[in-house]
Amino acid sequence: MTEYRQVGRTMLRALDPRLTAVVRAERHRAAVLSARLRPATVAVVGPDPGGGRSTVAALVASLLARHQDVGVLAVDAGRGGGLHDRLAVRPDGSTRAVLAGLGLRGAATDRGPAVGHRWLRERLSLADRALLLASPVGDVEPPVTAAEYGAVSAALGRWFPVRVVDTPPLTVDPVVPAVVTRADRVVLVAADDAHAGGRLVDCRSWIAPLLREPLDRIVVQVLTRRDARPSATVPQPGGLGAVPTEVLPYDPALRAEGALRWPELAPGTREVISRLTARLVEDLRLR
Repeated sequence: MTEYRQVGRTMLRALDPRLTAVVRAERHRAAVLSARLRPATVAVVGPDPGGGRSTVAALVASLLARHQDVGVLAVDAGRGGGLHDRLAVRPDGSTRAVLAGLGLRGAATDRGPAVGHRWLRERLSLADRALLLASPVGDVEPPVTAAEYGAVSAALGRWFPVRVVDTPPLTVDPVVPAVVTRADRVVLVAADDAHAGGRLVDCRSWIAPLLREPLDRIVVQVLTRRDARPSATVPQPGGLGAVPTEVLPYDPALRAEGALRWPELAPGTREVISRLTARLVEDLRLR
């Protein structure tokens, strides 16, 4: 018995440095995510429908909202209602009411008195933690347009300094460059398949001229797994194309319909999103 105990203590000592490193990394990420952040916008973009943009945007916004005292606002600039589907716990939308309240849509008779923080929170409180500017799937109200986005961002940024914006696929839709040119951080999302590397190269070429800072400073890539098969793309140590890259593992909780719930996610999913989000906001902390 003494010999077994000695072996056990030896194994624990061998494992201890790795366990200590894991604990330190988790504490560091928690400190980063909970730190006070300067006003910033995270844009989530990608090349294809169904590649996981809305899911990643919802997860990042949810995690930030769990750690930040200020309201974290998720904005759906796409037309499919994907962000509403991934975040909302109420069936109604907020786009029409908020944009009309801000004087950006509708007739003058549709506008009430000047909007304030309380009024906005009441209409944006559609999700569990994050605030949400979005319309449900199938809603006739169009999302925020390119012409409206600058004014919307400036107006809502007064009350909600941290924003995560889900965009439509990289197409001719002018709202994408309107969002990217104002973004402080950009997440490129693509499905993890044999063509992911090429699609991400095209995405980087497309957005690079629009960015405020060098691409390798503000862009992070995410490959999303659609099933439990081995990954089709293996990120290199420096990331794909020298851009930091995360692989979001297959998680049945992400395939389920309705709003995502953080406690129901697999540990691997929570780990990747925590690492990704901490990387995005680490340099946004107020010193």
